[in-house]
Amino acid sequence: MHYQNVRIMKPIFKKTLLLCTAVLVVQSAFPQPSEKSFKKSDKMDHLPQPKGNKEVIAFLYDSILNQKKFEKLGILVSDNYTNEFGGKGVEGFQKSILELAKAFPDAQWKIEDIIAEGNKVAVKQKFTGTHTYQFQNIRPTNKRVCVDGLITYEFQNRKIIRSQTQTDRLGFLQQSGVLPVDFPVASAKRVIPGATYFIDKFSVPQKAINEFTKQITYNREFLKTLPGYVSGDAYELYDSVGNLTILTIAGWKSMEKLNEAKTAVQAEFKRIGFNPVEFYERLKIKMERGQYTILNE
Repeated sequence: MHYQNVRIMKPIFKKTLLLCTAVLVVQSAFPQPSEKSFKKSDKMDHLPQPKGNKEVIAFLYDSILNQKKFEKLGILVSDNYTNEFGGKGVEGFQKSILELAKAFPDAQWKIEDIIAEGNKVAVKQKFTGTHTYQFQNIRPTNKRVCVDGLITYEFQNRKIIRSQTQTDRLGFLQQSGVLPVDFPVASAKRVIPGATYFIDKFSVPQKAINEFTKQITYNREFLKTLPGYVSGDAYELYDSVGNLTILTIAGWKSMEKLNEAKTAVQAEFKRIGFNPVEFYERLKIKMERGQYTILNE
């Protein structure tokens, strides 16, 4: 089942959720951050080289990120570094860091646990900061956030060549005031007990967004015509390079009505000549799907 567009307004209500997918870090040392603040210094002050991979990461947090010495990242980051989105070298490593530095001038990272094995280091961390300036398309909220995260770093010759980040993005948005704290319970309150929710998550490359949103809009409008449909929400999240994640939630009066809807959707797709599998493969869209019921507390 496919639904569209994170515009949650009438008829499709709008909630724009722009998330942070990268390493939330750092702080501007100036009241009004500027691009000039983050340019590399012509002179590199000498910093001692840590010996092991675990020490490298501790040094990264304590002596570079939390001290705002971003021009020193070249000491620890390899020219062969590649981030999750294909960014290369020090520039690829620091791009998200510098964006967040402007938005959260008092940003700090705390290492809560660190484990090293072979050429990899895993860090459990806590990010804190005040959303003082605009971050991506999210206007300043002046709210303080405290977000847990897990980052895995990969090394070669004691320099970082790869990293992967997992953070509590929902918690970040809720603390920033972008999403309600009771999400998605706000939607659940509109339906009767025993309702079933069909939740899809789509990861859409930037080049495929226009074609995807057109099709998903059609799908969502069709669902609204089916018996047993009781609610529908959609949420969007853009990463730092323009890729889109969409989460759609459709509520059905019962599991029976949901199964009837699946049959109706398949018949409609056949009528219009739409092949979801081919569509997702061609556009390189990843989809995750699940059926949920309301948690009784």
